[in-house]
Amino acid sequence: MVGLIGDTPNALKVAYPPKAVETMIQEDLVFRPRLKRSLPPGAKLTDGYEIRFGARLSPSQNVSQIADGGNWPIPKDATDRQFIFKPTIFAGSYQIGLLNRFVASSNVAGFNGGESTRRPEEVMSNFGKYIESTYVGTAGDGIRGYVDSEPGANQIKMRATGAAPMGVRLLADNMYISERIAAASTVRDSIDLRQISDVNPDTNSFVYSGVDQTPAADDPIYVVPESALLGATIAASAANGLRGQVDDGTNSQFIHTLDRTAAGNTKLKSVVRKNGGERRNLTESLLITIVHETARRSKKHPSTLFMGEGQVEKYIENIAPQKRFPAVGRQRPGKSTGYVIEELNFTSPYGSMDFMPSFDAAPGSVWGLSWDSFFFYSAVDAQWLDGHDMGKLLMLPGSNGSGHKAAWAAYLCSIENWGTDFAIGNFELGDLKDRLLGD
Repeated sequence: MVGLIGDTPNALKVAYPPKAVETMIQEDLVFRPRLKRSLPPGAKLTDGYEIRFGARLSPSQNVSQIADGGNWPIPKDATDRQFIFKPTIFAGSYQIGLLNRFVASSNVAGFNGGESTRRPEEVMSNFGKYIESTYVGTAGDGIRGYVDSEPGANQIKMRATGAAPMGVRLLADNMYISERIAAASTVRDSIDLRQISDVNPDTNSFVYSGVDQTPAADDPIYVVPESALLGATIAASAANGLRGQVDDGTNSQFIHTLDRTAAGNTKLKSVVRKNGGERRNLTESLLITIVHETARRSKKHPSTLFMGEGQVEKYIENIAPQKRFPAVGRQRPGKSTGYVIEELNFTSPYGSMDFMPSFDAAPGSVWGLSWDSFFFYSAVDAQWLDGHDMGKLLMLPGSNGSGHKAAWAAYLCSIENWGTDFAIGNFELGDLKDRLLGD
């Protein structure tokens, strides 16, 4: 019986095997569960834990019409590049004191209730939401938002308009944050490994622990596991994000190490259409136009419209009222209000596009996603590690590196990443009015 296991790490692995952990961290997620576990054809793992695969930008096009007796088209090679892709590490942990472990939770009840059950399940839930928010809300640089101002002592207000208006969407109480003077740069005024509290979505602000310092506008905010991390280390550790994969080089100049802005690399850019910073309502015409353009450029037909809740609200306000449902026979149209997400869809010239709202998505944009252009690599599925892994090289639970605490700890880990090898098959429609932007 699970409840009779006295060794915490082993009990966790029995109570929550990898398949069970994966199921639990996927709860309430929308994006990560839709990613297909695969790598592009020809992908190879090389030294340095790099995965290399080809980027076919253009076929050879050895075609033409010829005169009778004329020469066949001169053969030429296709336009190829090479992507370099790396998996990243997501980690979680928790710690309980010895009294809690052995007294408050008896040996029999240790994994049948109390803190010993609540703590790991809470960590798994936080773990899944953190991965999802990284994949959906970031540009693949680890940045969770940008400073707007300092509303008071030990407070930071996050930018909620303009470029990357994430506000506090990707932050939560008790996270450790670090403010940097620029992306992948040095710490601003000792604001490093500060625990945040009182995250306020209404004011897009939070309180941070420690001595009051002076944040600066437009500084990036990162979530960090420890202090004094090099900026380059933080950036290199970051998993890919939707705002960087489906992009034209504005948020992420490089995609899998290739420069989108270099000559001949236009097809590494997604179809991005904005309005010079002037927001406008989402309309059926805008959607049809960008769907047409994506199909013309890539021969792909995105099947999902991905957006934040503000865009769903704008769609219902401006487009859904135009829909008509004729009565069939003696049936009368329903009189219910609101919407069911499974029934909300947009009919493009190439079929129905389902809606996928996410509270992690940046406001003011709608993304058109072609799922077959994405890949997902998992070297290690989410699982609890124990002290017997790797020939007992892992430190004993509660170790601080030099001694041992009167506590018991457990560690959750996954090694994974995702991406696209056909960015041009996806689109972003930006500069849209959004309730979250005050519209």
